[in-house]
Amino acid sequence: MKSPRLKRFNPLFILAASALAVCAQEKPTTPEKLKAVVVKGTTIGGEVTAVSPALTLSGKVLADLSQSTLGDVLADVPGVASSYFGPNSGRPIIRGLEGDRLKITQNGTSSLDASSASPDHAVSVDPLTIREVQVLRGPAALLYSSSIMGGVINLLDNRIPVERLPRSATLFGRMGSADGLRALSVLTEGSLGDFAYHLDGFNKTTQDLSTPIGRIADTASDSQGAGFGVSRVGAFGYVGLSYSGLNSTYGVTEPGIEIGLRQRRWDLAGTVNAPTAALKSISYKLGVSDYEHSEFAAGVAGSTFANQGWDGRIDFELTKIGSLEGVVGLQSGRFDFSVVGAEAFLPTTHNANDAVFGSFVQSLAPDSRLRYGFRVESAKVSADAWVHEGLVSNPGSASASFTPASLALAWVKDLSPEWATTLSLTRTERAPNYQELFADGPHVGTDAYEVGDGALGKERGIGIELELAKTRGAVSGSFSVYYNRFSSFIAQQANGQGPNLTLNGGDDHSGLARYDFVAVPADFFGAEAKVNYQLHDTATAKLGLEFFGDFVRASNRDTSEALPRISPGRLGVALHGLASGWSWRLDAAYHLAQDHLATSETPTAGYTMVGASLGHDFKLAGTAARFTLRLTNLFDVEARNASSFIKDTLPLPGRGVEAGLKLSF
Repeated sequence: MKSPRLKRFNPLFILAASALAVCAQEKPTTPEKLKAVVVKGTTIGGEVTAVSPALTLSGKVLADLSQSTLGDVLADVPGVASSYFGPNSGRPIIRGLEGDRLKITQNGTSSLDASSASPDHAVSVDPLTIREVQVLRGPAALLYSSSIMGGVINLLDNRIPVERLPRSATLFGRMGSADGLRALSVLTEGSLGDFAYHLDGFNKTTQDLSTPIGRIADTASDSQGAGFGVSRVGAFGYVGLSYSGLNSTYGVTEPGIEIGLRQRRWDLAGTVNAPTAALKSISYKLGVSDYEHSEFAAGVAGSTFANQGWDGRIDFELTKIGSLEGVVGLQSGRFDFSVVGAEAFLPTTHNANDAVFGSFVQSLAPDSRLRYGFRVESAKVSADAWVHEGLVSNPGSASASFTPASLALAWVKDLSPEWATTLSLTRTERAPNYQELFADGPHVGTDAYEVGDGALGKERGIGIELELAKTRGAVSGSFSVYYNRFSSFIAQQANGQGPNLTLNGGDDHSGLARYDFVAVPADFFGAEAKVNYQLHDTATAKLGLEFFGDFVRASNRDTSEALPRISPGRLGVALHGLASGWSWRLDAAYHLAQDHLATSETPTAGYTMVGASLGHDFKLAGTAARFTLRLTNLFDVEARNASSFIKDTLPLPGRGVEAGLKLSF
């Protein structure tokens, strides 16, 4: 299922593979130690800075996770679900919040794709290229977004090296049974004098998905991507440039329909160390993207979504003054979003956003710290005049401007060397996006006639969270409860059927449900927990027992009606360990039934998922190697994802085996 444009990208992938072969024969003259990676669920009790993420996934832990979609990568983290629109498209959902309420950034700047516009649109960053995933909440999230109730997900690919790198190369292959996965990625990095370089490429194909009810047609995929970056590194800091591309063709479960995605992206980044006595560093980043995807029916291009734009930022890290340290900065972005063709439910829009932000941490006492931050934005959405038959015939040009302002405060208190607690308060505002303002037409991805409202105001909310964490000792973990209260939550509200426009020369949309974007008062509350009991811990043998779970409930405060597509929560247990050089994990999670339903929503039955994984580091002909094996849905349970638009027609994958082999030269 290749579109013609994919073939033109293959030479870049071949270039990356060729570089791997060359680098594999070369040895570094002066080995340098790379920075250690960390995996943590909370920053409580550890080093807390103005930019500390709440969660970091990298190294072996990230490599051993599912690599299908970004939603799958994070789906096992407490508080996170996936929007799951089949095996090829799934954005993370955090604490019931998705879309523009959960910003996804690539190396600190916007991903500039179309994934937030529709659940069948994939995030334009393939998990195979990600080196680190950061989930930021509270004051640190304000560095990137004014809407932080769910948080910010920052994806790092290291395509612009920030330090001199030892010469190395990696070859990583994966095979899977449930979706016929065949994936190969290559990576080479190194340094030549003051210059550090990075080169990567991948090729990934899948077949139609196997589920407990049979194989689902039109769910196969074919993706290729590559990137190259180079930096000059010295005592002054670094400056670097990268270029990357992604091509992907994938099915979305609709008969004969597939999406052909293409993105080309340039990135510039750099840091100047200690430019003045008042500044520890100045960092700057700029991403420029050309994104489009076409929706093919029986091989013929139909609707085309396009997003061309840029996003840039400059961060000033302040020299520590007494007990206060922090980062302030400016961010600016512009993008043009258009939909052309039969699915043109939006006019072409021109979007501008400028922001000033700050995030700080201050020590109040040896056992007490205060984190706080702010972000003020200027946002404008301008829509072109539109030749279109909808509820409004041939609407003229229009625009809307907003000034969202958000604040966050977190008090961290060490109760003992082992225990700590955090109390967080948040006030957020979000400007409505182009879809919420100007939609007027049938949206195939949601199977609905969507109607925006150009008079919408800012989305406003306040939140409170209490977290208790134990970070040392045989027992470790964290527990948190939260409550988010929105005075104006922008939601889609059922409003009968779509219009019959045949009298005006349009189409009959009365067979589609109509959903209007409206502002409603809403409440979100929930809890998350993860506890690990380390039963045995030596250098060569480990055994641990882990308990985890989460819960979220979201309602319209005026009507007490549920908000749609909320994953209710889960309870799980896992046994994990290390023996004879093999790491292993066996886990089971019960996903709660969802019967707190929005209008026209169907119940979702509860289900239990059981999985297992193995990992082993060894030498293969003198080369460092790692073998991984993942077993998913061991009992082939038919399960439905309550957060998915298509849960009633597409179950989750059936029993599967996925094996991976990583060679490091």
